[in-house]
Amino acid sequence: MLPYQSLQEAEAAVGRELSFAEKLWFSYSANKPDYILHGHNILFLCFFYTLIPLPYVFIDLIQSKKVTNYKIQPKTRRSFLAMLKCYKDVMLTFVLVVGPLQVFSYPTIKWIGIRTGLSLPSLWELFSQLLVYFLIEDYTGYWIHRLLHCKWGYEKIHHVHHEYTAPIGLAAPYAHWAEILILGFPAFLGPALVPGHIITYWLWFVLRQMEAVETHSGYDFPWSPAKFIPLYGGAEYHDYHHYVGGKSQSNFASVFTYCDYIYGTDKGYRYQKMISKKMTAILAKEEDDMKKGRARSISMFCTALRGLGSIMILLVLGVVGVTYYAVVLTNYGPALFRGGLDSLIALAVLIPFHSLLVMLLWSYFSVVLTDPGTVPPNWRPAIDEERAETEPLNVTEFTGVPPDQSGQRVRYCRKCSQMKPPRCHHCSVCGRCVLKMDHHCVWVVNCVGALNYKYFLLFLFYTFLETSLVTLSLLPHFIAFFTDGEIPGTPGTLATTFLAFVLNLAFALSVLGFLIMHISLVAANTTTIEAYEKKTTVKWRYDLGRKRNFEQVFGADKRYWFIPAYSDEDVRRMPALQGLEYPSKPELDSQEF
Repeated sequence: MLPYQSLQEAEAAVGRELSFAEKLWFSYSANKPDYILHGHNILFLCFFYTLIPLPYVFIDLIQSKKVTNYKIQPKTRRSFLAMLKCYKDVMLTFVLVVGPLQVFSYPTIKWIGIRTGLSLPSLWELFSQLLVYFLIEDYTGYWIHRLLHCKWGYEKIHHVHHEYTAPIGLAAPYAHWAEILILGFPAFLGPALVPGHIITYWLWFVLRQMEAVETHSGYDFPWSPAKFIPLYGGAEYHDYHHYVGGKSQSNFASVFTYCDYIYGTDKGYRYQKMISKKMTAILAKEEDDMKKGRARSISMFCTALRGLGSIMILLVLGVVGVTYYAVVLTNYGPALFRGGLDSLIALAVLIPFHSLLVMLLWSYFSVVLTDPGTVPPNWRPAIDEERAETEPLNVTEFTGVPPDQSGQRVRYCRKCSQMKPPRCHHCSVCGRCVLKMDHHCVWVVNCVGALNYKYFLLFLFYTFLETSLVTLSLLPHFIAFFTDGEIPGTPGTLATTFLAFVLNLAFALSVLGFLIMHISLVAANTTTIEAYEKKTTVKWRYDLGRKRNFEQVFGADKRYWFIPAYSDEDVRRMPALQGLEYPSKPELDSQEF
C-alpha cells in the first residue's frame, strides 16, 4: 500500500510531477495492501491463459485451408470437447496448486524486495530486467526439463505433459502438479536475483505465458514477430520434441536454442531437418545434381567455419578486454589506492583474477596452436606386421579383425586416401584425419583431438573459474545498477560493467554444463563423437578405469595436471595417448595409459 494520502503528497515525496502512468498506478494501488497486489498474479495467469490460446482454438475449429497449411502436424486435430477438457484440467491445477503457492509465497516476495511504490520502472529497466529473467529461466529450465526426461522423472511426472504428441496452445501448462511446482523455481529465480517493480513481475509472467502458448500452438506462421528474436526456439522447434515422444533426448530448450546447440541435444532435430531437406532435393533434382550441390554446400559451410574461427578468436579477446576494463581499470584497480578495507578487497580480487587470466590465455592459445594429432605417413595396423606382409595393405580385400578378436575393423578414409587408426575421424573443416577426434571447435579455430584435448579441458576449467570470479566480483555493481541511488562512474563505464557481468554470467553457466559433460566423457574414456555414435555396451573397449582414463588425457605426472604441458616421460608415452593401435584386452590391462 502506498504511504500517501493524496496525489499531491505523492508528488511532493517523489520531488516531481508524476507521469500519466504513475498517476494511474497511484489511483489503482493507493488503497490496496501489497498482498492484494501480489494476489493479482493468479488472476493474470488465469485471464491470459484463457485469452492467449483463443485464436489458435478458433483456427483449429474452423480448419481454413489458408491457415492449416502452416500447421506443423496437419493430420492431427483436436475436437472442441477435447480442448475444453484440457482447459478445465489446467484451470483446476491453477486453482489447487498455483493459487495456494501465491498465498504462501507472499512473505518471500516481500523479503527479496519486489517493490510496489513510486516511481515506476523506466522502459530500459523493464527491458533489461525481463531479458535477465528470460536468460536465467531459460538456462535453469533447460536442465530441469532435461532431468525430467530421465527414466524416473518421465515415468513419475513429465509423462503427463507428453500426452499431447501434437501440442496445442491450451496444453502449454498442462502437466503434473509436481511439474508445475518444479518449473516455478526457474521462473521465480530471475525476479529473486534481480528484484524490480511488481509491474515488471506481472509482465514477466504474462510474457512467459504468451511464449509458452506460442511454442505449443502447433502452428509455424512465417509472419510471427517471434521469428525475429535471435536464437528463439518457436513452435516448430518445440513441436519436434513432442512429436518424437517421451524418450526424446532432443530439444530441451525452454525459450532459446543455445543450450541445445552447446550441449548437443538438438542433433536429432537437426538430423531430421537435414533428412527432410535431402528428400526435397531428391524430388526436385536428379541424384547427380543433388550430390554436386551437396558437395558445394559442404565446401561453402566448411569455408565459412574457417573464416568464423578467426572472428571467434577476436571475440574471445574482445570479451577478455571488456572484462579486464570493467574489473581492473574501472572498479577494483582504482580501489587499490583508496586504502583500508577497499584496498584489501581489491587485492583479494585482482590477484586471483590475473592468475586465472594467465592460465586461461595460456590454455586457450595452447589449444589454438597445438596440432590435435595427425595420422603418421603410411600408417599400417599392427596386424599387418604380424602377417609379415611387405606390400601395402589392400583395404578393399581386408575384412578380417585384429588378433584380439574384438571385432574392430581397419577403416579407410577416401578423402585422405589412407587408412585410419582407431578413434580417428576425418574433419571436413580442417580437411584431414584427426587422431582421437573429439570435435571441431570454432572458438579455437582447431580440432580438439588426442594432443590438445587436455589443453581444451584446462581452458574450460580456467574459463569457468575466471568468469565465476568476475560474476561474483561485479555482482554488487550489477545490483546497484537497478537501485534508485546514484552510482559513481560515467555512462560508458557503467555500461561496460553491466555488459561484462552479463557476458561472464552467461559464459560461466554455459561452460559449467560443458565442463560437466567432458568430465563424464574423460571418466569413461569416450570422445564426444563416440558418445553419439557408439551403442550401449556392457564394457566400453577403451575404458581402463577412471584413474587411468584420467591419466591418459592429463598424463601420469601430477605436477603437470593443471598446466597445458606434458612431462618428458608423458611425451615418450604419446603413442599410447594418440591411440594408434587397436586395443586388446591383455594390452589394455598392461598399458599405463
